[in-house]
Amino acid sequence: MSQDRDVPRVRDSMTRNPETVPADCSIGVALGRMRTAGIRNLLVRDGPLVGIVSSRDFARLAGGESRGQWLEEPVSRIMTEDPVTVDAEMPVTDAARLLLETRIDALPVREAGEVVGIFTTADALEALLVLIERQAG
Repeated sequence: MSQDRDVPRVRDSMTRNPETVPADCSIGVALGRMRTAGIRNLLVRDGPLVGIVSSRDFARLAGGESRGQWLEEPVSRIMTEDPVTVDAEMPVTDAARLLLETRIDALPVREAGEVVGIFTTADALEALLVLIERQAG
């Protein structure tokens, strides 16, 4: 692999201004926002970041209770609290490894303590392809 300084940073590949909902947002509304935006992860904020909800979280619900029972529940019921975050300056190779090792699909990105983006498995794959193509010449 190339020298660390040559590796792109998360800030270069992340999705800026990710979709967010408050913790008291209903599961039905959150699911609708994800579908409308065409995304698989949604950050949950009550001022600061408090969680993340993914399409997997909704899929787990679909196998259990009937739809009407959970659509009005708050998204905080199914979110992952205190999600793993990364710094915008982290090399994409390190962030991709973290996604792989933790078996998660997205990492909220912080810069100066504030959430500024989200780095997903799709972002990681794209960044790594660019890196490989650049090294190949």
